[in-house]
Order: sequence, then structure tokens, then C-alpha cells
Amino acid sequence: MNIVISAVAVETGCGSSIEQAAAAAKRAIAEAGSAPEQIDALINTGVYRDSNMVEPAMSALVQQAAGIGLEYHSGDVPCLSFDLMNGACGVLNAIQVSQALLQAPNVHRVLVVSGDAHPSKSTAPQDGFPITPVGAALLLERGEGAAGFGALHISATAATPEPVGYVRLPEMGSTGRSTIIVDRTVNTVEDLLHHAVSAASEALEVAEADPARTLLICSRPTADFPALLAARLGLPADAVQAADVEGDAHTSALPAAYLAARDSGRLATADVALFVAAGAGPAAAAIAYRLPPA
Repeated sequence: MNIVISAVAVETGCGSSIEQAAAAAKRAIAEAGSAPEQIDALINTGVYRDSNMVEPAMSALVQQAAGIGLEYHSGDVPCLSFDLMNGACGVLNAIQVSQALLQAPNVHRVLVVSGDAHPSKSTAPQDGFPITPVGAALLLERGEGAAGFGALHISATAATPEPVGYVRLPEMGSTGRSTIIVDRTVNTVEDLLHHAVSAASEALEVAEADPARTLLICSRPTADFPALLAARLGLPADAVQAADVEGDAHTSALPAAYLAARDSGRLATADVALFVAAGAGPAAAAIAYRLPPA
């Protein structure tokens, strides 16, 4: 059984990770010609959240804001929602989980949402916060034919990861709900490339993808990362698609890049979209997506 993307949406311009993810979810559901009550599971992969909330799960708040599964009728299967956080790689982990969920006969649609924002919910750039606030949603369903996602490939350090995003509790005073420290110097570009090349090479090999017909859908932890990764994978320089937003969209980078590729017509020139994300750990994940016929 193959899993395909039936809709994708991206939302920008808001300082709330919950509101942007919910807005993207609504648009993806509408694009697919579906309805909120037809979503069987919602997986939230966002990391940096409004007011540094810990509980409840952000997935429940996104689900509520998107109007999904708010009423239960006897005999209905309730919408399952939960958070799955693995930084920039989280969306790909969620796709892997969705592949398992969609094996169940009563699960037909899984919505993967993402989004990060500064805890202050300010729409203005914040010093020391290198992430562009973006919300995104991928609606996944069973597909027909050869199109669909392959297996997930992961490469990560065996050492204990250094913290990247955190709040210093002894120093936060009364500002803990609106401040955060994000230190990305703990992972070098070479660290990220090492793991990204390893995961992506495995995904390409298993998919038996033709490099000339492969489009790299890539996260952008640094401005030059997508081009460097393509070069090391032996892909043409013009085979790269990053998010069509300024800076690093973090957990929403891959859905945003896929949407940009679709809207620009670039998917029509490829047979395989290679999704690759790299981030804190250092770690990277990759999955090949055989595209449906144009």
C-alpha cells in the first residue's frame, strides 16, 4: 500500500505556532475536498511553541483551532492527535508513523501539521531566534499505482546531543513564558552534511532513482546547505528546491519546499522527490517520494 500527499498548505505572517498550523490544516483539508470530521489522525511536529507551553499537547490545541473532531457521535472513530517532536526531521518521522496508521482499515486520512514561532508570539524578528515562523500541513491518504513514499532512512550521532533550544530556569525570572535561547553553534554544517548525505544516499539507492529525474526537497539550516547537499549527492545544481520563504522554516521547511515545487511546476519534470531534513543532534532523515503522474 502506498501513501500519497493529497494536499499541502503553508501559512505565514502570524506569530502564533498554533494559529498558523491550524490555518494551514484548514486550507489543506479544503484543498483535498475533504471535511474536518473526515480526518482520522493529526500529528503535530512543531517544536517552538506559544508561551513555551508544555501541556496540553500542541496537537490538541491545533485540532481544536482547526475544528477537527470536536463532536463525537455514537459509532464514530475519534480523531487521534498527538505531538511527535524530532526537530527538523519531525515531519519525516510523522510520515513514517502515518504509513503505519493508514494500514488500519478505519484510518483514511492523516494530517501532519508543523510550525514554530517565538514564545512571545511576536511577528517581528527576535534576536537569537533563527527560525522563520511558518505553519504547514500535509494531508496523507492511501494511493493507487506506484506513486507514494518509500521507507524512512535516518543517520544520527551516537553521542548524547547537545541542547539547542532551551530556557535557563534560574535566570528567566518573570519572562520564562516569552523567552527562549536557540544555540545552533553546537552543530557544524559539516556535521549536518555528513548525516544528510548518509540518509539521502540510502534513500536514493533503495528507490533506484534516476538523478536526472530527482528533485531534492530540502531543509535549510544554513543558506548554502541545499546546494552543498545536492553537490555531494551528485545531483544537478538545478535539482534543488528549498522553502519559498526567507530563512529557516524548521519543521515546516519540507512541506513549504514541496508546495513551492508544485506551484512552480517543478514536480512535473521529476519522477522522484527526495525529502531530506537535517538538524539538531546532529541528525538527518530522508525519504523518497515517487511522484504521481502529472
